Amino acid sequence: MAQKLTSREKNLLLACVGVLVFVAFAVLMNDFLRRRSAALQKIATLQTQKTENDTWMADREFWEKRRNWLVEKMPTTESLGRAQGQLLEDLQNQALEYSITAEQPTLPPLAAPNENYREVTVSMRLRGDQLTVLRWLATLQSPEKFQAIRELKLEIDTRSREKTPQVVCNLTLARWFKPEIGL
Repeated sequence: MAQKLTSREKNLLLACVGVLVFVAFAVLMNDFLRRRSAALQKIATLQTQKTENDTWMADREFWEKRRNWLVEKMPTTESLGRAQGQLLEDLQNQALEYSITAEQPTLPPLAAPNENYREVTVSMRLRGDQLTVLRWLATLQSPEKFQAIRELKLEIDTRSREKTPQVVCNLTLARWFKPEIGL
């Protein structure tokens, strides 16, 4: 037969049950707070993403026009190697027209395929009258030509004996073409 618990034992039992309830509550509260923090962080991320998406949707017509312009106007090429050679030849001819000396032309390796465009680049060193070189450089980069100056290093030619300032320019120019259909 079981004995009755004394008041001291009852108090100890209540204290043990109270501690167990408190520990269980602390564990559950900790889990709740962790989940709540993760949910609030996800909500903040999603709100930021929604705001960004709303901005894109508001600008959709603008970007759709640009996409259509690119599809319509971006040039195509059968061979990137041939296009790279053509770009080099064009640059050398233009430099000659402006009386700029083109030296050390290099054809860097072709860029890895991209889903939006294919790219060819040409690098060369140029020497000439500062004003003439700057005028010519200003004509190279344009959306209509699908050309952009990738790298430009311009230095005053201190060894030149000319009366007008002369410059030495290291130039890397890129031209973009439509991607291949199979990419």
